[in-house]
Amino acid sequence: MKKRLTAFFAILLIAITISCSSDDSNGNGGNPSPNKTAKFEITGNFTGHIFIVYNNNVTGNTTETITSLPWSKTINYQDNVTGIGISGNAVLQNPGVVGQNVSLKIYHNNSIVRQSNKIADSNGSFSFETLTFIFP
Repeated sequence: MKKRLTAFFAILLIAITISCSSDDSNGNGGNPSPNKTAKFEITGNFTGHIFIVYNNNVTGNTTETITSLPWSKTINYQDNVTGIGISGNAVLQNPGVVGQNVSLKIYHNNSIVRQSNKIADSNGSFSFETLTFIFP
C-alpha cells in the first residue's frame, strides 16, 4: 500500500508542477482537438500483478492493475496537454518471482522517449521510478 501511495503522490506532484496552456483557441470553437499521441508500454517476463498510475495533466490520474504482460495503452491527448507521467510497482499481494524483469516505456512519434527497466527483488517486487514526458 505504501508503494501505491508513493506512486500516486509522485504522479500527483507531476500534475501540479507541469502547467497547461490556457489558450485553447484553435479555430475549433474553443474545443482543443487531439493532436498529440503517446503510448505507455510494459513488457517483460514478470508474472505478478502491476499497479500503475498515469496522468494526462488535464483530467487527473488514472489507475490500473495489470495482470499479464505485455500491456500497452495509446492515448490521443488534447492540444492543451503539455506533459504526461506514469509510474507503477508490483502488487504486494500478487508478486512475481525473484529475478523476473519488467520494462516501462513511453513512446512518442513511434520512438521511445522514456524507459525504466527493473528486476524483481527477493520478495518478487519492484517499483518503477516516475517517468515524465513534456510534449515538444
